[in-house]
Amino acid sequence: MNAEKTGILIYEMRSRKGLTQKELAEKCNVSDKAVSKWERGDGCPDVTVLPKLAEAFGLEVESIMNGEIPFSQDVSDKTIKEYNFRQPDRYPRYMQRELWMLGEDICQLANREFTAIVNDRCEFNCDNVDQMTNKEFLDSIPQKCFFYDFGFADGAFTIEVDYQLAKALLKQDSSRYDLITAFDLEIIKNYFLRIIYELVAQNMLKQTDGKLDIKSKFPFEKAVASATSSNARQLENHMMLLLALKGRTGGEEGWMNLQFSDIILEDLLLKGFFGSGDASGGFGGANGGKIKFQNLSNIKSRELPDNIFIEFGRFRPENVLLEPGTILILDKKEKEGLNVVFENRVIHTGKTVAIDDLFGIEVAESTQLSEIVYDEKDYLSVQLGSTALTKQEIAALHQGSYILLKQRAGEMTQIIRAGKVVAYGEICIVDDNFGIRLVEVKGN
Repeated sequence: MNAEKTGILIYEMRSRKGLTQKELAEKCNVSDKAVSKWERGDGCPDVTVLPKLAEAFGLEVESIMNGEIPFSQDVSDKTIKEYNFRQPDRYPRYMQRELWMLGEDICQLANREFTAIVNDRCEFNCDNVDQMTNKEFLDSIPQKCFFYDFGFADGAFTIEVDYQLAKALLKQDSSRYDLITAFDLEIIKNYFLRIIYELVAQNMLKQTDGKLDIKSKFPFEKAVASATSSNARQLENHMMLLLALKGRTGGEEGWMNLQFSDIILEDLLLKGFFGSGDASGGFGGANGGKIKFQNLSNIKSRELPDNIFIEFGRFRPENVLLEPGTILILDKKEKEGLNVVFENRVIHTGKTVAIDDLFGIEVAESTQLSEIVYDEKDYLSVQLGSTALTKQEIAALHQGSYILLKQRAGEMTQIIRAGKVVAYGEICIVDDNFGIRLVEVKGN
């Protein structure tokens, strides 16, 4: 059993099921520290625990031992969202997973320290890590809140505490003490958020081998506190990562949100905070080298070759110059569905979605596509992805069903000429049409 692969799978499945580490631990009759240890790759579950894990996740024991979820077109237990090519996924799952681990540490510390401060039980759980634009985050939080800017615009983070939760920490009856005073803001900052700030700073310093010192770069004392986020100095369309913690105390509950700017995320990535993870889910080892996982195929097995291809279209190759940096403008509109191609025939169109980490297609209503048959020997195909389906699965496709592809959401698109990959590029939008910005052109 590979501790790291199994740990990643346990984390992924627990997240999909919406379970906290404590809730999973209770299902398996172990401590939440044991679950945290598994997810960090520091150890493997005991063989007596594996059946309980399998039952909790709806998997076979072998899948947990191998650290792999069997391929299936069943997406009933997956997170599905429409994919926006204007705002592609920027931060891969291994980066989000590292922030989740930081969130778990923050919750453990808050539960202990906050409880001691207020002399009342405080319960915080890591609820979500998500990527969004700064504007989407600011629009999602209450207008009246406890908002603290730790140099966000210069490359750090913010902490937002919901009004009801902060008032409960202050032991104030919000119905009698409705205003958020400067004194309230200072108390939350100096007695509660200082603890969080210190943990985040120590964590970043340790995991970057001393290369990123938040305390020196963004001193705690210089944090700007306000009773609203509306005066936050943020570039609205820039991406960020949100670490959302759900808290409860004094009969009130609410959110404490940590918002990490694109600048600090880039800095953390360059300084090794996220290990040497790559988009395929690899993680850096102790020696800093890149670890990749590759599934081996048994010599006795015969996997189906890909027979379903999702294409933006096929185009005439004449006079098309393939050079890095060139943007090829396609004749397909952004609002149009992509083509589902089987045996050189368009059998459906569909809308691009993200199914967990992978690209997928939601099949649209079938139209009269039988006349679209590709018989050209020389062509350019701009392809989103592909997969292997049985003929029975293909026959069962209908409006609203999903096709799960092998390519990760946000992965570069292939350009294929006469069946061979000749270039890779990034999908972009040119006016209302799809385009592809060439990044790499393969040699002959």
